[in-house]
Amino acid sequence: MYLGVIPSIANSYVLWGDRRKPGVIWFILSMATGGVWAFLFATFTLVSDPGLTLALANFFWVMIPTAAVTMFLLAYEFVFKHNVSRRVAVASFLPILVLFVLSWFNPDNLVYTPEYHVGPNGYLHAPDLGGPLKIFVTKIYGYLLVFLAAGMFVGEALRTNGTHRRQTLYLLVIFSMLVLSTVVKVAELVPVYFDLTSVVYSFSGVFFAFSISKNGFMKFVPVAREQTFQEVSDAIFVINPEGNVVDVNDAAGQLFGAGIIGQQIDVVLSEHVTSTEGAAETLEFRRNDETRFFSVQTSTIAYGRGLEGEIMVLSDITALKKRENELDLLKQILSRVFRHNIRNDLNVISGYAQIIEDASSGDVAEWAERINDRSTKIVKQAEKAGKIESVFSYDETVQRSLREDIEKAREEYQVTPPATVSFDIDDVEVEVHPRFDLAVLELIDNALTHHHGSEPADIVVSTELTDTSVTLVVEDNGPGLPSVEVSVLKAQEETDLQHGSGIGLWLVHWIVARSNGELTTEVTDSGTKIEITLPRLPQNQTTSEAESVAAQ
Repeated sequence: MYLGVIPSIANSYVLWGDRRKPGVIWFILSMATGGVWAFLFATFTLVSDPGLTLALANFFWVMIPTAAVTMFLLAYEFVFKHNVSRRVAVASFLPILVLFVLSWFNPDNLVYTPEYHVGPNGYLHAPDLGGPLKIFVTKIYGYLLVFLAAGMFVGEALRTNGTHRRQTLYLLVIFSMLVLSTVVKVAELVPVYFDLTSVVYSFSGVFFAFSISKNGFMKFVPVAREQTFQEVSDAIFVINPEGNVVDVNDAAGQLFGAGIIGQQIDVVLSEHVTSTEGAAETLEFRRNDETRFFSVQTSTIAYGRGLEGEIMVLSDITALKKRENELDLLKQILSRVFRHNIRNDLNVISGYAQIIEDASSGDVAEWAERINDRSTKIVKQAEKAGKIESVFSYDETVQRSLREDIEKAREEYQVTPPATVSFDIDDVEVEVHPRFDLAVLELIDNALTHHHGSEPADIVVSTELTDTSVTLVVEDNGPGLPSVEVSVLKAQEETDLQHGSGIGLWLVHWIVARSNGELTTEVTDSGTKIEITLPRLPQNQTTSEAESVAAQ
């Protein structure tokens, strides 16, 4: 029985370095409990002094429920992969502490019955049950925790695979050996001075310790996840709190070399990275006259008792970066050529056309007028292209009153009589694109520009409220939005066979989309109705006021 102390010490020594991982500290305490259990039983059996025997027995009886508690806490952390709280751990040992304290006084035979005594041969005679407190703690409470732990292990073995399942089965084998040894003891198949359970408890951890040293402990990541970690194309680093690389996947090893484990991550990156962009979120990597770009994502990991680290993922964005540079260059070319050179040339053409129109008559004057109109239209399209560029230059939204944007648009637009534009806007707070006023301005301009008929243009801009949203409505009495314009917006693309007449509605569409809104159109016999629905901010709304202003 004294030899049972040896594997307990060996297991504790082997696992001490992993004590912060979930479950490890409880397995160490469980194995230590088995060793102390065997040591105490052997000692009070050999000692002939009744007083010393009874004193050692008081320590012995608390080892049995202590073993049950440590096995239960081990099972909990092994299965659920996180530590039990300190409060739960203390509460689990509290009944054992009460048993230990009262065992020295035994008030009203609460712990031991009168049959509990030391015989002339120095052996401790203890009835199978004992006092009510001893029955509750060592029998009911202890066995309940053992059964709960066994149930958790069985469930874990059924739903897992690989190394984790093997270690779960090892723990179930330990449970089975303990149950079998207890049956042997109860059946009195071994001498009264020999406790088979404590010895089996100590030695059963030997082959489990072998599995721990070979495969690691608490290796709860399934094989599929391990394979994914290795085969993913992004370079992944696992970094400890000191900043050292403790693990990498194959992609990181191929990119930076196999000898980077153990090195500081800053050193690893500095040896290869030539520049960074945007607070080190993008890395430029050069090797063998090849330049590659990587985006960097870092997340914190917490595992076990005080174990923290980081996972760094480098994603290759070389193709995306190349595409981004090409689009930026294209934007510069189009901005310079289309918005400046062509616009300036068209202004010249428009000026000469006006001169020809004024100096001629008949067909020549009519042709010159058409040239002037088309040139002016293209110049306006170029100006709208500049507005679109300004729309895409903002990545964030702003919170403000919807009426503020409407007022800004109303001040910028001049209405020529007899056309009218009236406003009936509720004062509500919304979160929109910083240039939301351009969308309102474009809708008004579009309705006025494309109006024709005997009646003057009449445009009404109003709002409709619900508890969660506000809808901006722009209605006109014009001929109606062409069906091709509606189809292009719904399809979200333009083709050779189906395309809009301009880019104004695209400007509106992009602003609304970047405001997390919804754009809908409705064409009726009386004109066109365009609605922009925006979510209202979840805050106290200001008093709704209606304002009607006619601009002429």
